[in-house]
Amino acid sequence: MDNANTLNILALDGGGTRGIYSAQLLAKVEEIYNVRIRECFDLIAGTSTGAIIAGAAVAEIPMEEIVQLFESEAPDIFRKKWYRNPLFFSKYSNTKLAEIIAHHIPATPLSEISTPLMITCSEITTSELHIFRSNYTEKVNDMNYSDGDICLRDAIVASCAAPTFFAPKNIKNHLLSDGGLWANNPSIAAYTEALTSFGKNPSQIKILSIGTGHSISMYRKKRGWGFLSGWGGIKLVSFVMTLQSQASANLINRLLKENYLRIDPKINFWDIDTVKQSDNLKSLAERDFKTNSTAIDAFIRQPRNL
Repeated sequence: MDNANTLNILALDGGGTRGIYSAQLLAKVEEIYNVRIRECFDLIAGTSTGAIIAGAAVAEIPMEEIVQLFESEAPDIFRKKWYRNPLFFSKYSNTKLAEIIAHHIPATPLSEISTPLMITCSEITTSELHIFRSNYTEKVNDMNYSDGDICLRDAIVASCAAPTFFAPKNIKNHLLSDGGLWANNPSIAAYTEALTSFGKNPSQIKILSIGTGHSISMYRKKRGWGFLSGWGGIKLVSFVMTLQSQASANLINRLLKENYLRIDPKINFWDIDTVKQSDNLKSLAERDFKTNSTAIDAFIRQPRNL
């Protein structure tokens, strides 16, 4: 493979507070290579909590700060309110989520972001996918670019609006919800972008895909399978998004084979709105970085200062 023509992609899954895992693993990359993540990839794609990490990466915010963000701010984002009846309202407040994102992520228009960035959302009015992009489309093809004045913060909040957890966000008359409904693992979206916008051949595409853990004990055999008694109500959202991640990883692995590296630990069922498993997630990230360090090295654009 001609390395000069290779497009190195980082694809970051959604998964709520389990994004601590992804941020910690990337913090190890920054530590070992003494670089920022944006220097290591030609395109970064993120969904939901992965959109937070992707946005921080293109803003050159150290990944260690994002680990701390999850640990310190998540309890406020996911603080239950007695008056928010989940039968009638979203479980958590969009206002608090937006405030915390604004505290950590700069108010940069997407047109001013130099690193190619994709943030996935779902347009729930028209039942269509929606992708926010930085301005790379103007440079690499003739696609009509209309996202330039969208603020990075707003795109991230929209991507994080998981059904029942947060209310959708309205941007330019688009009613947007979590991209995890169709691209919790944004690898296929990024692969398609590489083929179309960047004009790459499959052999020129390499994707490092980082998950947030997939449960090996999501469901067990029960007597009843009602919405609450069997499927678990809000638990169903987590299951659907996890299943989407697994399906995407399986499909893209068949397409790219050795050019696709998926790092996603097996876990028990851990809620996506708590930091109770923070230490476990960080330990898993440390373990998986050590196990995959040689492979990771082959999937990043070698930093200039090495």
